[in-house]
Amino acid sequence: MGTSTKKMNNNYKNNPINCWIITEGMAGTENQCLAIVENMDVSYSVKRIALQQPFRAVCPFLFKTAPRWAIKGIDFNEAEPDIIIASGRKAIPVALRYKDAFKVFIQNPKIDTNYFDLIASPEHDKLKGNNVLTPIAAPTLVNPEMLKKTAQHFNFSYLPNTKIAILVGGNSKTHTMPHDFADQLMRQINPFLQSDDYGFMVTVSRRTPPLIANELKTMFNNDNCVFYNGEGENPYHAYLAHADYILVTEDSTSMLSDACSTGKPTFRLILKGGSAKFTRLYTALKNRCGVKVFDGEFNNYNYKPLNDAKVIADEIKKAFAKKGQTL
Repeated sequence: MGTSTKKMNNNYKNNPINCWIITEGMAGTENQCLAIVENMDVSYSVKRIALQQPFRAVCPFLFKTAPRWAIKGIDFNEAEPDIIIASGRKAIPVALRYKDAFKVFIQNPKIDTNYFDLIASPEHDKLKGNNVLTPIAAPTLVNPEMLKKTAQHFNFSYLPNTKIAILVGGNSKTHTMPHDFADQLMRQINPFLQSDDYGFMVTVSRRTPPLIANELKTMFNNDNCVFYNGEGENPYHAYLAHADYILVTEDSTSMLSDACSTGKPTFRLILKGGSAKFTRLYTALKNRCGVKVFDGEFNNYNYKPLNDAKVIADEIKKAFAKKGQTL
């Protein structure tokens, strides 16, 4: 647990607004908060917190807040925040201690929405309320400017001109990766893999079963492919920047959101399982971004990239202004 601080390059010296990001330190939720704050032009600190028992188990449902001694990762002697962007269940009792702060929660808090000034919960969560924003997907760090910068750090010019990014997740609460996932994928893309016209940029995740990850590594072991399995600098965003087409497993809201924030043709790789919430997400992304199940064909199409992080940031600015302050 700990704190990191970043000051924006533009106007922060003239802008006394103090913003905290409060999370449990998980990359997925923290990155969503970071993506929003990066669009707000404020200085901010990232607070990675933990709760001691029994509050870790019972907050925020039995107790809405926790005492200071039960909270790790916060220095209660420092100046209190003006704005809090929080995500993750354990962040809720910490955020709610700061009664005067403008509090924003990312995702569904699963408590009364009125505890927060604003909530940003994706459309597929079906959360309603006067203070609830419903972006199509998850806010993401991916945007055209970031992709342009990232692309310069990785050179994939040795790959064929048409580049395909494959983003592989794995087992989750809602999805299971079939044991023959690699074989199924091979049958679909083998004609492209055998061609000198296509290059593949492949990454697996910590949730990918090791046996399948090894099968994929072997499968993409040729001069027209690059494979990332967690060693060295992560090229994930560079893959998105250089890709002409994107294949992404359907288990990850964040990877689907990243892909659809590029404006590039995106195709869904089927896993076992699912949920009603994910089905709603797939429908929303199909209607908005043209995402469909990969059928072995790459068809080019255009759509306006998602930019949910900026949409949420703009709404925070408007709501904060109604409190009599501006960013």
